[in-house]
Amino acid sequence: MKRKIVWLIVTCLMVAALVLTSCSPAHTSTQTLTSALKPIGWSWQNPTPTGNILTNVWGSSSSDIFAVGWGGTILHYDGKSWNNMGIGSVDSFVGVWGSSSSDVFAAGEDGTILHYDGKRWTEMSGRTARLLYGVWGSSSSDVFAVGPDGTILRCDGRSWTGMSSGTIVDLYGVWGSSSSDVFAVGEDGTILHYDGKSWNNMSSGSVDMLYDVWGNSSSDVFAVGEWGTILHYDGKSWNIVSSSVYMVSLYGVWGSSSSDVFAVGDGIILHYDGRSWTGMSSGTINPLLGVWGSSSSDVFAVGNFGTILRYDGKSWTKMSSGTGSVYSSLYGVWGSSSSDVFAVGDYGTILHYDGKSWTHMSFGSVGVLSGVWGSSSSDVFATGEDGTILHYDGKSWTKMSSGYVGRLSGVWGRSSSDVFAVGAFGTILHYDGKSWTKMSSGTIYRICSVWGRSSSDVFAVGWGGTILHYAGSNR
Repeated sequence: MKRKIVWLIVTCLMVAALVLTSCSPAHTSTQTLTSALKPIGWSWQNPTPTGNILTNVWGSSSSDIFAVGWGGTILHYDGKSWNNMGIGSVDSFVGVWGSSSSDVFAAGEDGTILHYDGKRWTEMSGRTARLLYGVWGSSSSDVFAVGPDGTILRCDGRSWTGMSSGTIVDLYGVWGSSSSDVFAVGEDGTILHYDGKSWNNMSSGSVDMLYDVWGNSSSDVFAVGEWGTILHYDGKSWNIVSSSVYMVSLYGVWGSSSSDVFAVGDGIILHYDGRSWTGMSSGTINPLLGVWGSSSSDVFAVGNFGTILRYDGKSWTKMSSGTGSVYSSLYGVWGSSSSDVFAVGDYGTILHYDGKSWTHMSFGSVGVLSGVWGSSSSDVFATGEDGTILHYDGKSWTKMSSGYVGRLSGVWGRSSSDVFAVGAFGTILHYDGKSWTKMSSGTIYRICSVWGRSSSDVFAVGWGGTILHYAGSNR
């Protein structure tokens, strides 16, 4: 039903696609997937159940919600917490929709389609498409799926069949008020309508990419897309709606009524009250790709970095399975022991692990942090853009004067009075316990990482195949 593509957000996504030859488990010979596999090897330890990009969300009630995404991610919310269902699949999913809590479809890449019967996920056989972006149905025996090159598939409860769409453009979103009143949207402002007999091209008045569609009725339908595009259908014609100064791409739309509609996109949430669209404070700058709610005061939005937001009718809050939720890319990690680990990343993010859980450490507003190293749990350095060097003394983080304004990528030291930091344009800085000074590296290439065995045996590597060695004298 909605998810369009996340493709935008972090470069192209692509992901998912599906369809089977049988819509109902009774008509499929498939492989059963366990719903709670015990992690083996690497497993997520994020504040949220997963850090993968989440592309779509759907639920049967406020205590029964499914979110899908990259890397085979399928999360379930039971009204108390989000849990990774661990289905054992590595396919990425873009679409999710169900007719009830025991009849849910997840659409994935390579034509994968999973069905949930309330107890377990089952892979359905008979793939008839290489990739699908959106799925929606009026009942368990009437499901539509859309994808690249004008692909439209329909499941009648027994099998999936291709429909003639009359177009070759990619289709990203699908929604309908009934089995004979269905809308599909896609590239170049394309909007198709199904009247129960055939698909017909409608004039949208837009040439922008359209990613999602949702309506309150057959005469009250919204479509959203790139450059903040919002279209409305009143039963007669489509009209472009102004979204004010919000010119970022919009990927998802859902509402509880004609005067309560939400649109989500590149770090933005818009709300329509029946008269105008206004921006809402979301608490995140991450791209949001899907939105769904059980009522006007219980709405969920999902997106990049495992982002899950919830709206209670008053404000949006971040959801997680623990404390200290953070949704940013992380670039550096170091620890003094298995119960004392630091990780750093985007937006000045600093996380600490005490052996039981990760917590977000407060410093203030700084840019990207790329490197972290310490001599002990009370002597830790973090480096980042704009020459940022932070120091932790076991109680708080403070900013050090580096005398440099470029990006610093890595940091390592032998002791608290013998630390090296490296970065752009061949930059190497050294700290002697009192101040940071610049060393001559002999290169202008970006240096990305540094490590050594002693203060006179240090290695640094970077762009252009650069490998530098320090032997105790500056050369």
